[in-house]
Amino acid sequence: MRGCLFVLVVAAALIGAIAWFAAEPVVDTVVRSALEGSGVRASSLTVTATSDPPPKLILGRADSLTIDASDLGWRTLHATRVQLTLDGVDLFGRTVTTIHGTIEGAEIAEDGSPDPIPVASIALDGPADEAAVTITVERAAVRAVILAAIQREFGTGATDVQLVAPNVLRLTMPGATIEGTMVIASDGLLALSTRLGEVTMLRVDPAIPLQLRSVSVVDGGLRFGGVLDMNGLLHG
Repeated sequence: MRGCLFVLVVAAALIGAIAWFAAEPVVDTVVRSALEGSGVRASSLTVTATSDPPPKLILGRADSLTIDASDLGWRTLHATRVQLTLDGVDLFGRTVTTIHGTIEGAEIAEDGSPDPIPVASIALDGPADEAAVTITVERAAVRAVILAAIQREFGTGATDVQLVAPNVLRLTMPGATIEGTMVIASDGLLALSTRLGEVTMLRVDPAIPLQLRSVSVVDGGLRFGGVLDMNGLLHG
């Protein structure tokens, strides 16, 4: 009887030790496999989960989960580098409390768009249900999108594109100069508002629960402000 009890005690101690010391690497592997199983593809992917105490990880709860990936593709998102930290993670419930980090070289336009897809830098920070998002698109990418939109809407090309702070777009076209204000329309697209009406410039992929709320000219390019529902994205 004593021998049996001793074996049980030793087994319990071993299980406890494994849960304490091996929880993090085990969960790292599980999360990585789950990401890849959901369609995430990357040339390199590092996942680090931490929790205090570590055994909480076995129950699918992490104080912090860090993702560092290069050349990542997931659903309609394509990016050259992703560095995100998720706090208050429930792996089984697929929810997080807060998110912060950056996404570089991200393609933010709708898949299948006939226009050039702009590449942007994205910074995220805040509560996961409504994280503040700042999207920066360089001038060359903005110019390509605008030229394509003008050709699509008017059937003619612009010879010059000027972005003027805070949110003015000035187009030089054969025989005319058009000036308008860039606005975020009610359905979340970027539009050029002129006295003749609005012209759609860019539509963010609707599969991404991102609400654009502002646009401004910064350093010759465009800066968008908005909010992202990360939990909605995880459940999408």
